[in-house]
This record gives sequence, structure tokens and C-alpha cells, in this order.
Amino acid sequence: MVVVFRNPFISFAVTLWTLASVLPANAGQFEDAEAAVNTGDYVTALRLLGTLADQDNTYAERLLGIMYIQGRGVPQDYASGMRWMRIAANKGLADAQNWVGILYQRSWGVERNEAEAVKWFRLAADQGLVAAQNNLADTYLLGLGVPQDFGEAFKWYRIAADQNSSYAENVIGIGYEHGLYVAQDDAEAFRWYRRAANRIYERPGDTWIHSPQYNIGAMYASGRGTAQDYVRALMWFTLAAAFGDTKPPGPLGIKLVDTSKYTALEQRDRLMALMTSAQITEAERMAREWRPHPIVTIERLAK
Repeated sequence: MVVVFRNPFISFAVTLWTLASVLPANAGQFEDAEAAVNTGDYVTALRLLGTLADQDNTYAERLLGIMYIQGRGVPQDYASGMRWMRIAANKGLADAQNWVGILYQRSWGVERNEAEAVKWFRLAADQGLVAAQNNLADTYLLGLGVPQDFGEAFKWYRIAADQNSSYAENVIGIGYEHGLYVAQDDAEAFRWYRRAANRIYERPGDTWIHSPQYNIGAMYASGRGTAQDYVRALMWFTLAAAFGDTKPPGPLGIKLVDTSKYTALEQRDRLMALMTSAQITEAERMAREWRPHPIVTIERLAK
């Protein structure tokens, strides 16, 4: 069984942002093509991208690959998507390399080859691509294409977390809460959950573990790692539900860490039964007014 974490079907505004700082020489044409894709003008986009691809434009090749993979303006065709992605990946484009790994892992347009997926994830991860670092960490966590190795998995999660990956921070929090590879430590779990929860979660479609908003809500509700606070717990469960944490966890999370089977909506309702109307009103106000922001941890300097 192959368990896949990363959900690639996200908006082009997100999937294309990594190219902003490394636009090709003919950036104007590519930006026009990108804008056409974002506005749904696929005829114009395909015309521009075809011209750029004929000029060996790596970014156009990668974007054509995404269009075929996602069926944007063309019939969905994983084989064609893989063909274009391989061209860009062979030129060293990290995001294209990560996509090639995903396609091999999911058997999209190519025969499944987990070892080949790991190879491409590693190439992209070594270039600093956070999504690839998380995907590589996942392969070690599960033993997909490599021997299962929690130490190597958490090494890559920490590398991604150092680049502010909310997914990696959430997994590290899971590790501390449940003693998975690292020593069990509720306070440290809370610290990692807080880092992740105060930003928009980058992988809301993954259900093997709950979102960091859910996890920090559970810690406030139980008083683990922090003082018990039903108001803050309800605020975080409300946000978790709003961000899409509304499904029971997948079998992997239950197997690895016996994660809670309750959804954020169920936790919210159970908690509200224990609270006063004033507390509920306050929690709902806090949830409405919440805005993503980083958490700065001030640590004592060594003497």
C-alpha cells in the first residue's frame, strides 16, 4: 500500500510562487503565460508556453507539465505531464524534480517506482526545496523506496522546519507528543505545534495526522504542555475545522501514534458542552479575529 501525503492539486498562485525569484531571460513572455493560466485563458497560455518550450525554456516546460497533470486547458494526461516534467527536471529545476518524484510514487503516467521517487525527491531536497524535503522525510518515515529510518526522516523534517514548513513543524510536534523517535515531551510538543498553528497549514489535505491547529487545541483542552484553557482550545478547534481538518485520521496516524479518532468538529462540540455561553462567545471571537503570524521564541543565551 502506498500512502501519499502531499496534495499537488493546489492553486497555481501557490504552485508557481517558487519561480518568482528565478524567472527566465524572456521573463515577460513567461509572466504573460503564467497570468493567462491564472485567469483561465488557456488558449493564450498554451500558445505562449509552446513558443517558450520550443526555445528550451525550462520554466515553460515545467508549467506545461503541471497543466497536463492537472488537466488545465488540456485533457488530463499524466504521461504527457511526466514527459514535460522530466525535461525540466533533467535540467536541474528543483520543483520539476519533486514533481517527477510524486509521479513515480503515485504511478501517474509511469510505472510505480518508489526508489526512483526517492532519487528525485533527494535531488530537489538537496537544492533546498521544502516540499521535496518533506516528501523525502515521508519516504523514510514510511519506508517507501528506502528502509524505514525515523532518524533520517526527522533529520529532513528539521531541515524543512528550519525553513518554516508548518507541516514539518507539526510532524516534529507529533514526535514529541507521542515519543516517536524523540523523547516524549509535552512542553516541546506544544512549542512545535504553536509554531505551526500560527501560520496557514501548508498541507491541509493530509489526514494521517491532524492539523497543528487541532493538535494545539487538544493540548489546551487537556492541559498538556501548557495550562488548561477551554477558551483557547475551542478557538483552535474552530480554526482547525475552518481550515479543513474535518475527517477522521488515516490508518497510518492511528498505527504510528494512536492519534485521536475525533474530528475537529466533534472535538469542538464535545468541548462546548463543558463551557459557559460567555466562554464560547469569547472563543468564537478569538477565532474570528485570528490572523496568521510567526512565533518568535526567546531562548536564554549560553554563558
